[in-house]
Amino acid sequence: MFAGIGGFRTGLTRAGGFQCVGHCEIDKYANASYEAIYEPGKEERYYPDATEIDPADLPDFDLLCGGFPCQAFSIAGRRRGFDDTRGTLFFEIARLAQSKRPSYLLLENVPGLLSHDKGRTFSAILATLNDLGYRVEWMVLNSKHFGVPQSRRRLLLICYLDPRCAGKIFPVFGTGGKALIQILGGSQGSRVYDADGVACTQTAGAGGVGGKTGLYLVGFNRKDGIVGKRDTAISLNASDFRGINRNQTQNAVLIDLCSGHPKQTDTARCLTARYGQTTLSNHRAERSGVLLIKEATKKGYKEANPGDSVDLGFSGSNTRRGRVGQNIAHTLETSCIQGIVERGGRIRRLMPRECLRLQGFDEWQIDRILAIQSDAQAYKQAGNSVTANVIEAIGRRIREVDAELKAGAAA
Repeated sequence: MFAGIGGFRTGLTRAGGFQCVGHCEIDKYANASYEAIYEPGKEERYYPDATEIDPADLPDFDLLCGGFPCQAFSIAGRRRGFDDTRGTLFFEIARLAQSKRPSYLLLENVPGLLSHDKGRTFSAILATLNDLGYRVEWMVLNSKHFGVPQSRRRLLLICYLDPRCAGKIFPVFGTGGKALIQILGGSQGSRVYDADGVACTQTAGAGGVGGKTGLYLVGFNRKDGIVGKRDTAISLNASDFRGINRNQTQNAVLIDLCSGHPKQTDTARCLTARYGQTTLSNHRAERSGVLLIKEATKKGYKEANPGDSVDLGFSGSNTRRGRVGQNIAHTLETSCIQGIVERGGRIRRLMPRECLRLQGFDEWQIDRILAIQSDAQAYKQAGNSVTANVIEAIGRRIREVDAELKAGAAA
């Protein structure tokens, strides 16, 4: 259910002992990626709309799995819950479970579901499942403990009809994971993280510079620290605002953490007092880069000469203009919110391939997705997916417990 690009299917296939007999996905782009990866045959049913599935048309199955849409319950959204039409899709799962009576349900959502509406939403879900005869156990698991470098906390529910399953599937424990290392703070999309730590949680929307994939300082030698004043900052080029291409062949440093499309020159520039405004002015030195080429004065702008340094300290609480001084232009410090320039390093967002890797997909699967999808769709599909490694770990437990119950019944 709500298959997306098949994170559940990939995980369960790796766990072994599972055969998929059908899937449901309303997004035509996500379904195209799903079919490109798994090449479902005619014997496998496909349903585009969960609300229109006729239970009489469904084949028999033992496990129903799905991450019912979480936007209605996420702390990042409006948390409208069952007032949102997406929130009611849980009841489509309940409707099919009531009719087909599969032995297991494996469901995924955001941790915010637990506290939504002071717990009443989750209580309604538990009551519904209980009325259907299912016992429910749940855990909040983090993907970083299951072999992928992404901090992604998700609520997993295992529901079963046979009471002998109690305590045998959950709890599931992974290995120790790295921490999320934040170098620069700020709003989502402007924060900069150290690539030595795990990635931040992948989300479906990637908009903006760096977007919701996060910004990462790569190629950075922490031992050497910040570039000294005698070094020259790396310049930006016209394509830096759009980010690095999916093949990661560019060598420039992405520093612009703003919105808008300023004119760019061969020399990187410093953000000025107009940084943060919703519209761009005609001044070329504004909102575009790292090093200042014009100094704001009462009479206008003063050109900076080659070799002049730029004092990036702020002279007032609301002043964000550099000062022209002497010597070679130096780089920003780690405490500055505009960005960082490092020797041999760059700040960039994650690429679609990297986001898909963070969800546990194999390279051949990613190749098939990127062959038919735009970057925007690939970002969305990666963010909407469940982490395959987490599902694999749970799938192995389901398979083992199911085999044990069947062996006991045969004896």
